[in-house]
Amino acid sequence: MPKPERKNGGKLAEISGVLPKHKLGPFVPQKQSTLFLALICAVVSALYIWGYAHRELTSATQTATVVLVLSVGVMGGSLLVGILYALLRGERIKDETDFYEALLNAQSDLGEGLIIMEEDRIIYANDACHTISGYTSEEFSAMPSFLLIVVPEQRATLAERLRKRIQGEVVEEQYETAILHKDGRRVDLEISIKKFNVKNAVRLVVIARDISERKKIDNAKNEFVSWVSHQLRTPLTASNFLAEMLLAGDDGKLTIEQTRSIEKIYDANQRMISLINSLLNVARIELGTLVVECSPTNLAEISNSVLDVLRPQIEIKNLNVQRIYDREMPLVNTDPNLVLMIFQNLLSNAVKYTNKGDITVSIKRSAQNVLISITDTGMGIPKRDQENIFGKLFRATNVLTKEIEGTGLGLYIIKAIVELFEGGIWFDSEEEKGTTFYISLPLKQNCCSLREPNFL
Repeated sequence: MPKPERKNGGKLAEISGVLPKHKLGPFVPQKQSTLFLALICAVVSALYIWGYAHRELTSATQTATVVLVLSVGVMGGSLLVGILYALLRGERIKDETDFYEALLNAQSDLGEGLIIMEEDRIIYANDACHTISGYTSEEFSAMPSFLLIVVPEQRATLAERLRKRIQGEVVEEQYETAILHKDGRRVDLEISIKKFNVKNAVRLVVIARDISERKKIDNAKNEFVSWVSHQLRTPLTASNFLAEMLLAGDDGKLTIEQTRSIEKIYDANQRMISLINSLLNVARIELGTLVVECSPTNLAEISNSVLDVLRPQIEIKNLNVQRIYDREMPLVNTDPNLVLMIFQNLLSNAVKYTNKGDITVSIKRSAQNVLISITDTGMGIPKRDQENIFGKLFRATNVLTKEIEGTGLGLYIIKAIVELFEGGIWFDSEEEKGTTFYISLPLKQNCCSLREPNFL
């Protein structure tokens, strides 16, 4: 594809709304100061000459002539200074324009698309945008909205993010989306959005990077992980079944030592199955093959079922569990299996990382949403780790030092599920005092519109 002629420099003033301002040095005054200084020089010179001429010149006509000539000379000199300043300033602005144009061209040469928008209308697009999308800067400028080239399933989400960014709300600064190339193919992008104001007008800067190849590699990796996990799960399921039979005494009574050995095998097998299930879920999420089947769901029943499974661990640690359920909570149209995964991850973490104290589970209705919170009095999350806590395979440093088992996938998975349901997840935590995770889910979910987790 031929590369279009660069046209960045011609629009620099239009983009910024005002050219960059820089001082031109201590010996070049500003425009207003130059005119004022010229006036002062003329007045002072005239008064000085008048005093001198009054002593030396006898003719009033001669005196007036001298004053006039010298005053005009002073004003002329000041005017020359002003003209020189204007010329220097104009040359400096041209240099600055060339400098910023060079920066824009360098960014384009690095393959980063740069778009400047007024609301959702594009007013500038660099050359890299043409390479990424197939559209020229003129075609971008003619578009009524940038959202027209965004893939249909992500337009509403991106529009909401743009709205929040314009209104100054806190949103993630970098995320992934996809557009439709001019030739019709899908292009995956990683974009960053920043807001700035020019003469009371709000504008957005969008930096876009083509990550299509990276996504292909990631998808191939995920497909491989999914295949390997399936191959591993089959023999593990068989060995798990045999261990259960032996512990149940179906093949004869075991000695105490034999029972302990089989229990160790069984526990290790369960951990492997749990890890493989997590890897499979991650692969399904990232490949967009996670199955969503919604039905009227009782969230309190799901919470209670998970707490029943965790009861032996809760009793060993002598933890106090409080359940605060809204009695008027309606059934929620959602996928019970995915909601079960949310409760399993959050409650098992609360029990795992709490050695003494309380665990509180709250389910309340809030307007058109349901708010779930799970609070513990456990280890807490160190402040330096909090921004990465939802990352894939990430585990907090205080957990690693105590060698507590875990995969670092649980929170990554439930965040993806919550975003799939168009909900939100956040937390408050203080090290050595405990953590509260909050989840907000819409009461009415249109499951027909749910396809794959949104990583925007």
